[in-house]
Amino acid sequence: MEHCIGCVMTKQEQVKAIFIEEAGEIIEKLDVDILRFEENSSDFDLLNEIFRGVHTLKGNANAFGFSRLGEFVHHFEDVLDHYRSTKEDVEEHHLELFVGSVDIIKEVMVCEMDALSELPDDYDVCLGKIKELISTKRNKEVIAVVEVMMEPIADLASEFGINCDDEFENSVINGIQTLQTAQENGLKLYRVDLMLDTDAYKRGFDHMMFIALLKEEAVSMESFFNMETIKPIDSFICDENTIAKVSVILLSSKSKTDLEENFEFLFENEYKIVEIEPIVIIKEEVAPVIIDMRKSEDRRQVNRRETTSSGENSTSTIMSAKSTIRIDTFKLDELFDSVGELVIAQNFIAQNEKIQAIEDESIKRTIETLSKITKRIQDRVMSLRMVAIRDTFDKMKRVVRDTSKKTGKELHLNVQGEDTEIDKTMIDSLSDPLIHIIRNAIDHGLEADADERIAAGKKVEGNITLRAYHKSGSIIISVSDDGRGINKDKVFRKAIERGIITGDENLTDSQIFGLIMQPGFSTADAISDLSGRGVGLDVVKTSIEKLRGKIEIESREGEGTTFSMVLPLTLAIIDGMLVQTAGEIYIIPTLSVVESFRPDREIVHALKGQGEFVSLRGQHLPIIRLSDVFDLPTGRIEPWDAILVCVETAAGRIAIMVDELVGRQQVVIKPLGKSLAKLKEISGGAILGSGDIALILNIDELRPLIETTHA
Repeated sequence: MEHCIGCVMTKQEQVKAIFIEEAGEIIEKLDVDILRFEENSSDFDLLNEIFRGVHTLKGNANAFGFSRLGEFVHHFEDVLDHYRSTKEDVEEHHLELFVGSVDIIKEVMVCEMDALSELPDDYDVCLGKIKELISTKRNKEVIAVVEVMMEPIADLASEFGINCDDEFENSVINGIQTLQTAQENGLKLYRVDLMLDTDAYKRGFDHMMFIALLKEEAVSMESFFNMETIKPIDSFICDENTIAKVSVILLSSKSKTDLEENFEFLFENEYKIVEIEPIVIIKEEVAPVIIDMRKSEDRRQVNRRETTSSGENSTSTIMSAKSTIRIDTFKLDELFDSVGELVIAQNFIAQNEKIQAIEDESIKRTIETLSKITKRIQDRVMSLRMVAIRDTFDKMKRVVRDTSKKTGKELHLNVQGEDTEIDKTMIDSLSDPLIHIIRNAIDHGLEADADERIAAGKKVEGNITLRAYHKSGSIIISVSDDGRGINKDKVFRKAIERGIITGDENLTDSQIFGLIMQPGFSTADAISDLSGRGVGLDVVKTSIEKLRGKIEIESREGEGTTFSMVLPLTLAIIDGMLVQTAGEIYIIPTLSVVESFRPDREIVHALKGQGEFVSLRGQHLPIIRLSDVFDLPTGRIEPWDAILVCVETAAGRIAIMVDELVGRQQVVIKPLGKSLAKLKEISGGAILGSGDIALILNIDELRPLIETTHA
């Protein structure tokens, strides 16, 4: 049997791929957290989060040979550790260094993944600043501590007989400090050291067995493995224990005697249990003991503050870890398709005339139960793929910050609807369009300087609003600014100059604003890498159209502009009203329906050259005949002999004329093929319980046809 060399990833390559994926997630979170910390540099819980992310990156980067990344994050970790340990205020210019360091981490990660020999231009400069900062801080520590000089104190390092230069023991001490902050009344903090003999496996014992036993006794726990004595693979013996030491830190309500019962079958030299006092002073023996005198006092103060103010938060942070699993999106797609088939089958059973004719109460109850279970499965499966847009919005905060600094404009970002959920495959394609729109809003939308805003009666600080919400069965993501707005006349003249229009067209405001999304179109007098309403907007339009969405622009000169991306729910299960016209079934999203009614003859009007209208509580609504829109063969029916469904569209309310209301039903939206995708009046299709296919109406694209048969 022949095997394709290289077709299957080795175990090492698989683990490395997992690291790269996880590192990307860590770096994305760092990018968001560092901006939040810049806004509130007194939030040391957030600083601890940043530190943990950098610490994880350091260990994993070195493990997989990403030495350049490992070196940078190692020194950055030292800086973060200083501030989180001392609770010292971070100077403003150092905050800028922190933000820049995260940028370097992102760029170096790319260099490591692509095996590039070149490093980012600012790598050495930024690393030099970090080293200089930590050196300065450490020197200040020595000077400050010498003045305190020394009294005998409990030293955890010497208590355990360890060398603090050892990375393993430093990790254990960091773990102790972390759990100390979460220690509550009634809980005791223990350190358990396991030093199993080489024949432990043959005796039926291993480290994981005892860790599992301790887990049953613990409220919170962390374990550390010292792997320095592991033998090379060529001399490794699988049935011998070569792990030098495993240390476990745990918070427990149990006594030391209770914990010792877990190790009654081990020799005394194979384990050690030490109870750690609630307030422990840790000293590093670097040069004379003096350095840790100051750190010890700081830790006393930190522990006192955290015990009184943030003990509960620390505990909840440690205990709030969630169990997650990574799933291939291809498997999710298969699951969605299967659930879609399940929905169709359930609807078929519920609507089958032969089954409905059976007069059996138990069968009816069973069908109702099946319907409820199917609905619950629908909701759960949909939630697997639907993710909150919060992460994407958080990334945009960095775009706003950098663009603000580059343009020198003061502004405030308002974020609304962060919890709005959208399909994961769609959200991945939104970052680039959002970046283009936000940069244009800041650079070209907001006034050039403070004087111009003041002269217009506005505050110096500009406002950018990022919003997500559901409307009419679609998801709307909008970017608004309170700037100068779009000069409609200027756009119109520029379009004529470029030959985009002739000038004879009778265009609405919305159509004129839409001209700025033509390729290369710009109203900017001076083009920079940011400026010009049209710079990048043709890319935005193309990207959104690939998602079968559209861009809408609203603007008032002198007041501001709003760009709205209207996106369909192509993979959603929606609630729809089924209607029938000329023997065909169509689906109207229930979210868009206002009411349905059979009109009296007196309230129906036909205007020559303008079509049919119905008067509904003082409003004249245009009547849309689906038979005319889709050119269906049917006899002429008057509106008062049919049913009108009043729906809310982006352009106002309209009345859709149908022959019959079939019912209301949840349906799975299926994307249409290429030929039908061009029909703007249709947003998708669905398979009904009967097996028939129904088209889902895109009501925003329905327009009345000119009616000339009535006077």
